[in-house]
Amino acid sequence: MTDLPRLPRLAIRLLLLAVAACLLYSSVTSIANELHLARVPYQFDYEEGNILNTAVRLNAGLTPYPPPGSWPVVLNCYGPIPYLVAARMIRNGEPNLYHPRIVSMIAVAIIAIEIAALVACFTQDNLLAFIFGAFFLTLPLVQQWSPLLRVDPMALALSLGGLVVFFRMPRFSRAVPVFFVLALLSKVTFIAAPITCALILARRKRWRELGSGILVFAVLLGASLAVLQWRTHGAFFFHQFGTHPDPFSWANRRLYANFLRDESILIALSLVAALRTKRMTDPLIFTLVAFLVTFTVFKLGSNDNHFLELSAALCIFAGVGLHELRNMEKLPLASFIVIAICGFILARQGIADRAYFSSKGVVDGCAQAYAYIGEHQQVLSENITALVLTRRPVLLSNPFVYAQLVRSGKWPAGRVERMLQQSAADLVMIGKPTIMEQRWTQPALDALAANYHVSHRFACVDAIFAYEPNSHAQISSKGQLGEASGPPWTTPH
Repeated sequence: MTDLPRLPRLAIRLLLLAVAACLLYSSVTSIANELHLARVPYQFDYEEGNILNTAVRLNAGLTPYPPPGSWPVVLNCYGPIPYLVAARMIRNGEPNLYHPRIVSMIAVAIIAIEIAALVACFTQDNLLAFIFGAFFLTLPLVQQWSPLLRVDPMALALSLGGLVVFFRMPRFSRAVPVFFVLALLSKVTFIAAPITCALILARRKRWRELGSGILVFAVLLGASLAVLQWRTHGAFFFHQFGTHPDPFSWANRRLYANFLRDESILIALSLVAALRTKRMTDPLIFTLVAFLVTFTVFKLGSNDNHFLELSAALCIFAGVGLHELRNMEKLPLASFIVIAICGFILARQGIADRAYFSSKGVVDGCAQAYAYIGEHQQVLSENITALVLTRRPVLLSNPFVYAQLVRSGKWPAGRVERMLQQSAADLVMIGKPTIMEQRWTQPALDALAANYHVSHRFACVDAIFAYEPNSHAQISSKGQLGEASGPPWTTPH
């Protein structure tokens, strides 16, 4: 660091220590809250049930990637690694969400450590590294996805692991492609890190290292895909690349608006880094590539988990920005004031957003809903976890993907629709009535309207309305809903 007047330099140090203390408190509080949420034995997110069902299938010796058109309908959009890990976590006990969720929480903690390692690499400042690693843990986006059984934390931890080896352990550069292949075998959208490494090597004209890295990457990934295709009799490519027919939706721009609001301080500090360095630095390359990759958020079925990699990149680049402010040679007092403002915002936001989510009002009626599902045999449900935990057969593992495949003409409407037309399903659980047209085919919706009625209502994620065949109960002439089994539905703040 350049020679600044002694008082501002000491003041900045004390200020950043105070910020680090605030973020340590906030991150520990957030992790404790996430651990509490992870213990809740009910589904919070639609995809959790699909992953848990696949883990159970693997432990039963069944393939996670059955041939298209087979019955029951099993559709798995991710690579094999998260499914295998989830299966291992429940192999010695009853199916549950808690143990696989802990893997996600551990992955998020590893991501924070990797962010700190990369900030330290680019700034040579361990205090800044700690601040931005801890701040990552307090982001609402991270707190939303950390306690869930999802593949994104594991994939991001592997991807950033490759970056850490690339930048900090060049002696082990041959391991970098291994990390990237493992990340892609978790989720194929995590491509920002390998692209970043390739661009950096090309800019530095290290052609031999670039060529050997690409070769190792291609061989490992190609061999893995070939084995998966062979072991699944050609079904893996369909599940991995053919199960995303949902169209792009401009309505998802709201996700960008929420992201810009929640991470505005990181964006501002990243802009400072770009303006101060005035060149295409390595963290800037990673941030730009990670931003470009977020175009996938505009897919109809996407959510803001597609911003996790960009959030990590912004934390790294924001650390560089704050480091540049500390190293301003001119106007040291102005530098101190700007750093004080940024530090105050970081600390205040971290404290304000700690323990951001609560299960209150979200799963209050899930005990009743799951018990009610367990009383039926032939169930079609948007809440797959309920079927797995009550040991009901999972006849349709991913209603949304199935509906989008049928609507796009890539899968023929068939047995699911006939079950509803013939009232063969004795219960249908609907989780989000406002988007039923996205999760069910039109023939299924027509049959549901003609042959079923709402018998119960629950305050439970992905299991709000219970539809039963008209022949099973007398419907009132006014067509009112049956008596609710739980409190009115509410959402987390």
